[in-house]
Amino acid sequence: MDKIVNTAVRAVLLITAGCLVVWALVPGWRTVILGLLLGLAGSSLNAFLLRKRVQRVALGAAGMGPSKSGLGLGSRIATVLLVAMIAYRLPEKFNMPAALIGCMVVPFILLAAAYFINKRQS
Repeated sequence: MDKIVNTAVRAVLLITAGCLVVWALVPGWRTVILGLLLGLAGSSLNAFLLRKRVQRVALGAAGMGPSKSGLGLGSRIATVLLVAMIAYRLPEKFNMPAALIGCMVVPFILLAAAYFINKRQS
């Protein structure tokens, strides 16, 4: 799981670098790019929350971890809602559709990274 998340983080950093270049070169797209970056930040946070949750469940299944559970899906939904609230409150800085699209990017990157890593191993 760590290898997959690390690969996804590298891909997100490359996308972020590309977005920053576009932000610097195309002033008309700044709100769209900032919305996308906001969504990518929220989506990356969700990936780290999911990794922590999977590690906790794995330790619990092995009998070595705590048996109490956290919020799980609720914290990840709250992160997306926070991104949407920020984009809604500051429409002059963040584009709402771009922020919501950015929230959906990292799960697809995680799927692609898992596919390629598992294909390479087998």
